Amino acid sequence: MLERFNGKEVKIHTTDGSVFTGTADSYPSGYGLHEFGREEESLGIGGVQIFKSDIMKIEVLTEAASDADAAAEDPRQYDDLMGKLLEGNYYILDNLPEQVPAYAPGQYFDVERYFLQPERGKVLRRKYAEIFLRLNCYDSMAVTFDSCMSWEKEPDPETFAGKLADIPANGFFRAVFEAREAMIDLDPCDTSVTVYGTDPVFLERVRKLAEAEGLFMWQPPQETRQDGRCT
Repeated sequence: MLERFNGKEVKIHTTDGSVFTGTADSYPSGYGLHEFGREEESLGIGGVQIFKSDIMKIEVLTEAASDADAAAEDPRQYDDLMGKLLEGNYYILDNLPEQVPAYAPGQYFDVERYFLQPERGKVLRRKYAEIFLRLNCYDSMAVTFDSCMSWEKEPDPETFAGKLADIPANGFFRAVFEAREAMIDLDPCDTSVTVYGTDPVFLERVRKLAEAEGLFMWQPPQETRQDGRCT
């Protein structure tokens, strides 16, 4: 996992309170075992070897200029995939187990407003953020907070979770899992998020992670389309 920081300018905070800044060189666990007797991945900065279990936080200061990085910054790179997904199947990730009927006798809108109050809404969005981060353990994730004007791949977990929890009422978030041909949209005006795609492995992971957070995934009638604010 640490190999994604290879060649990048980073600031590393360790568990003992030390901070190291510089260009990172990544080393596999086998190198650590052979050279230091510790079978862990590590990063080298300025002659110092820092092992994975000793790292509390990594901040990327600059990205190395490369063809891959240039492609990652292309704001239109996911347009075709997003258009395809918006025309396909989608699911709802929600704090309710199924869609509320249009004429249900309960007080759906009052309850929704209750869950969208600032502190409760922040707690709910952090749950979603942690689901996205767990999905990111299995597949690469690109995210946008500005209606697809810019993208960030593999966001810093702590920064990402805080940013999503504090997203303004007029904001919009989208995550794309390109290899799975999947996408997730979050609108801070809703208590739910929309999951697009058909990959069975991806959808099963989302379902399991939702259940772990006390949430649910269900599929509404597919003739009801979502607006897809980035396209």
